[in-house]
Amino acid sequence: MSVVALEFLRQQNPDYATGVPINPYVQNGVINFMYVSDDEFARLVSEDVKNKVSSRQRQVLLEPTNWSRWSRALLLLIENLENQILDIAADQEADTRRFSAMGEDGAVLLSESKFAYDGKKKKIERFKFHVNRRLDDVTSMIELGKTDHIEEIIPTVNSDANFYRRAIAKHRSLLDEFDLEPTEIDRALWRALDNEWTFGEINESNV
Repeated sequence: MSVVALEFLRQQNPDYATGVPINPYVQNGVINFMYVSDDEFARLVSEDVKNKVSSRQRQVLLEPTNWSRWSRALLLLIENLENQILDIAADQEADTRRFSAMGEDGAVLLSESKFAYDGKKKKIERFKFHVNRRLDDVTSMIELGKTDHIEEIIPTVNSDANFYRRAIAKHRSLLDEFDLEPTEIDRALWRALDNEWTFGEINESNV
């Protein structure tokens, strides 16, 4: 039996994967893996949703032995995000009562706090949407027992096509991160990922 030794490298060095297969060797027919802590794995899962991991780091997630752990980490991440939304709602409710009791003096503070809280909730809900999508991908991968379909969604090789696909995905995530409204040109670019060419439909009236 061939053995794969995994070298798990610290997150602070972005040039290295968190865990990558190295130097296959045979050692008494036993497969040994160095341990990745739950916190490190959770960070890797979160960064993957944001498309901020290298192809080598993503291959760690795609290892069959990590599929169930990947799914569990996504479920915990969703639970964490839902709790954040509940905490924000509770804080907003408390501030609303406090500022409303201040009469006219609290009106401006109430408006500003509502804007800030709504922005926080929107950002978390948007990220939660992408986490749920990744969970769907991983669930399908586990049910099918193969990574063919997910590798089309999450590129793992450094081909030109995958490079551009990741660039477009990053472009979209940055618009979401900075809460920028996409244009019809942006949407056409995203549709191109699904083999839909709609650039010819763009004109002055819909830009």
